[in-house]
Amino acid sequence: MKIRIIDIAKKAGVSAGTVDRVIHQRGRYSEKSKVKVEKAIQDLGYAPDIMARNLALKKELHIVCLIPNPSDTKYWERPFAGIESAMTELASFKVKIETILYLPRKENFKTACDQVLQLNPDGVVYVPMFFEESSRFAKLLHNNSIPFVHINIQHSEINPLSFVGQDPIAAGRTAASLCHLALKKNNNILIAYISKETQEYSHLHDRINGFMEYFENIKFNPSHIYHLDIKISNDESEYDKQLIRFLQNKGNIQIIYVPNSRAYKIASILKKHHRKDIVVIGFDTLRENICYMHEGYINIIIGQQSKSQGFNAVMLLFNSLFRKEKTNPLNLLPVNILNAENIDFYEGLMS
Repeated sequence: MKIRIIDIAKKAGVSAGTVDRVIHQRGRYSEKSKVKVEKAIQDLGYAPDIMARNLALKKELHIVCLIPNPSDTKYWERPFAGIESAMTELASFKVKIETILYLPRKENFKTACDQVLQLNPDGVVYVPMFFEESSRFAKLLHNNSIPFVHINIQHSEINPLSFVGQDPIAAGRTAASLCHLALKKNNNILIAYISKETQEYSHLHDRINGFMEYFENIKFNPSHIYHLDIKISNDESEYDKQLIRFLQNKGNIQIIYVPNSRAYKIASILKKHHRKDIVVIGFDTLRENICYMHEGYINIIIGQQSKSQGFNAVMLLFNSLFRKEKTNPLNLLPVNILNAENIDFYEGLMS
């Protein structure tokens, strides 16, 4: 039997108007009336009609997604695809989902943030790539009562409505445990970090810290864990010189751990020098990473369910704004361990 508002009003001992105001969180009502109505709703098993609520909206909800441009960094293709899937999912609702892309540089990010604020949206999904600039943006969003969800990079101190992504410390420990399985005694590990800017992103530091933490907590340790920070330049031969010189000078490097999506750059150098003797572990199912995995120059890829990050963040924000659902502040997605035998069946593949 369909539960009507009048049925709830009768059970709660209040007017139908009060029930309507409590359900839609508008107008004035007392806390005592709210408690009565909520209890009656629970007792009767009432579920509000979502489409009726959609029709009752006085204005279209506006959600803005602010993410790095996939044309600059291919990793962002999948979160962007997830956002597009959420658009399709919500096409029948009164909601406009807009995407603003920016180059992952501080000044570009600041400009994009200002653009979002000018739109005055009802909610925002964004990647807090640069901490100081993200904190400034978050403060302005809070001041304007605009809820926001973070994806990929977690900064709980900024107080987002929620975070959707992986635990980077746990991801680093996962990578270390895989290295542990492959590692022989008296051999060494190289952590090769390839970056575009002097700015280091916190989640990548956390992946390294989690990696180091794992080996600190077990009895079996590699002889050495070395670090090599390679800055990207226009002259790619410089990568080659730095890495090969390092491998020659240190010796006994059995495993290279790449804590970001650029394992393919390491693999391209190893291929050039016919070095299949080194195990390479990296992140993200970029096409280039997959190609080098099939050729045997990348052994393990850790997938982040990056498409799900974009999709889940938009749906979570929509459900909070539209359905008034309570939001879990931490929505952690598991990582996926991929090798040449299962990579072709992974739904998170980047075409």
